[in-house]
Amino acid sequence: MGFIADNCIFEVLTQEVLSECYPFTCGDDADMDEFFQRDALTYAYRRIGKSYCFRLEEDKKKIVACFTLSNDSIRIWDLGSSKKNAMWKELTNREKMLSRFPGVLIGRLAVSKQFAGKGIGSEILDFIKLWFLSDENKTGCRLAIVDAKNKPNVLKFYEKNGFRFLFNKEIDEDLYIKPPKGEEERKERIQHPRILTTRLMYCDLLAQLHKSVAI
Repeated sequence: MGFIADNCIFEVLTQEVLSECYPFTCGDDADMDEFFQRDALTYAYRRIGKSYCFRLEEDKKKIVACFTLSNDSIRIWDLGSSKKNAMWKELTNREKMLSRFPGVLIGRLAVSKQFAGKGIGSEILDFIKLWFLSDENKTGCRLAIVDAKNKPNVLKFYEKNGFRFLFNKEIDEDLYIKPPKGEEERKERIQHPRILTTRLMYCDLLAQLHKSVAI
C-alpha cells in the first residue's frame, strides 16, 4: 500500500475541515497555500473546481495533501491533421472520431511540506485515475489532464506518472490554446514565440487501467 492509503482519511475540503486543521502549507509555493487556505472554497461555491484533502488519521488536525478537480476536455478537432489522426487512433482506433474527448482536470495538487518525499503526489495521481475509472463515477472520463508548471522537476514528475505532452513544441501548444486571429498574427507568434508558464499534459486513463491489469 502507500502512505495515504495506510495513514489518511479522505474528505472534501470544506470550511469545517479548514477550521479544524492547522494551516496547510506545501512550503515552496505561497500561491498554492493561499488557494487551499482560502480560494478553494470560492471555487467550490461557484462550481468551477472541487477540492479534496487527505487528513492524517492519528492527528486529524494535519492535512497531508490537497487537490482540486474540474471537468475538461481535449479538443481533437482543433489539432493539426497528423496529430488529430494519431489521437483518434490512440484513443479509439478510429472507431469514434469525436471532436473532443472528456477528461478530468487536476487543477491543483499539493503535499504538505511535513510529508514531502514519501511519494504522496504519485499516490494521489493513482488514486484519481482509479477513482474516475470506477463504475461509480457518474460521467464519462477518458483522460486525466494537467496544466503543469513549466519547470523541469514538475514536468518530470508528471511524465513519471504516465502523463504525456499534447505537443512536443511549445509554439504548437501556444497556437492551440490561443488560436491566432489571422495569418499575420500567426507568423508574428511563430517568429517571436513566448515561453509558456504551463504545459498541457494528459494521461489516457483506459490505457493506465489495462496496464495495471496486465501487471
